Amino acid sequence: MTDPTDIWIAFDEEHRPPRAWKMAGTSPSGSPVAVDGLEQACALAPECPVLTAADAKTDATALPASPSTLKIIQSGRVHTVAALSQARPHARLAGAANRIAGFLSLNKDWDGVICLPGFDTTVWALISADEVVSVLAFATVPLVEALSPVDIHQTMPDANALSDHLQDVTSKPENLALRTAETRLLWATDTLSDGAALGQIWGAALGAELAASRAYWLGQNLALIAPAPLAAPYKKALEGQFVPVTETDEARMTLAGYISAYQRLRAAPDA
Repeated sequence: MTDPTDIWIAFDEEHRPPRAWKMAGTSPSGSPVAVDGLEQACALAPECPVLTAADAKTDATALPASPSTLKIIQSGRVHTVAALSQARPHARLAGAANRIAGFLSLNKDWDGVICLPGFDTTVWALISADEVVSVLAFATVPLVEALSPVDIHQTMPDANALSDHLQDVTSKPENLALRTAETRLLWATDTLSDGAALGQIWGAALGAELAASRAYWLGQNLALIAPAPLAAPYKKALEGQFVPVTETDEARMTLAGYISAYQRLRAAPDA
């Protein structure tokens, strides 16, 4: 990978659906393409290199560590960027590590906390001197999917309903199960609309997350890197706590992370 016009593929398996960019050097040839998985991503440019983030079995580097220096493991034409890991509380960053690397490549000398909502795990990462110092990880979106009586991907959550339950559960996290049961019953008896029910579930779940992560966002320089379907609930929740937040383009951060890894591959002595 020494020619700046090299064709290669950036593959993001953690997105829903998985997506891939066909690249020419450091420039995408167009918008990302939805793919079923790695095999279909590889088929976009046969015989060309593919860059992807770690999976559950990929090597991981313990925190604190810089995501911009993670090892890149080669298997055939697939190059996998290693993960970041933390022993206590246990956490593992794969795609999130790549997005953090992308953000830091575009925001030099940035210190603060990055919130990275994900379809499987939401990560709060404390950044200092270009390193991820520590993280907290939450299964908030899977929790909302499991508890909501309506499809969270087909329904728009009511913002006011979200705010009401957010404030209650942020101040009293022990009310999470209570408020969730109340919402489900009111929806089942047609007292709540689909949007209001989903808003309340989001509010309760995010209230518990914000209560547990308070030390990470209170008084911090905060950035939000969220895929489009998850951005609005998190933004509303943070606004409800009067937390100033820098919003980012999640796809741009993801791609910037892969480009950073690609440039390291190009610069490697045996590239």
